[in-house]
Amino acid sequence: MKPIVIFTCIIFLLITACEKDTPPFANEDITISSSMPGFAVYKTKGDYFNYITVKMDIKDTLTMIPAYNANDPRVTVTEDNVVYNLRWYLRSGYTVCREMDINRIFTNITFKELIDHVDSIGGIVPPDEWFKYRIIDKHPFTEFYDLKKNTGRDFTLGEINQMAENGTLETYFTKLK
Repeated sequence: MKPIVIFTCIIFLLITACEKDTPPFANEDITISSSMPGFAVYKTKGDYFNYITVKMDIKDTLTMIPAYNANDPRVTVTEDNVVYNLRWYLRSGYTVCREMDINRIFTNITFKELIDHVDSIGGIVPPDEWFKYRIIDKHPFTEFYDLKKNTGRDFTLGEINQMAENGTLETYFTKLK
């Protein structure tokens, strides 16, 4: 009888541990407007969901660094966390983002860390070197789909997730990687 109890406990612990690592999937009713550039669906090599991105040219010069602060409408700041409001996990393993292009690279700087730092120094964006030192992946994408121009319609996250699961993302998105 004891081996059954031990086996049951082990299975319960494994299931519980896996559930903690499950990302918070997006509300599939959220509608994304296709009228603005930067609408992308992608997968990355690692879990970079909470990290900020920068752009770098071929000479390793940063050409775009984020300028978020606690009052930025793109983020929600709580006492314990900062949530970037324009990036969502999908059940299919993809991420949808309203401000992403294939030339972005990920740092290990969280949105919370950046906002805390910027706000602590009076709203001044840190120098390029602060970001360069924190780059973790210059080629993060394993798949990348950019919204085709002039689609003329908006999408719910549920519709995008369904396209990803059905393999039909290329109906409305251009596969860049």
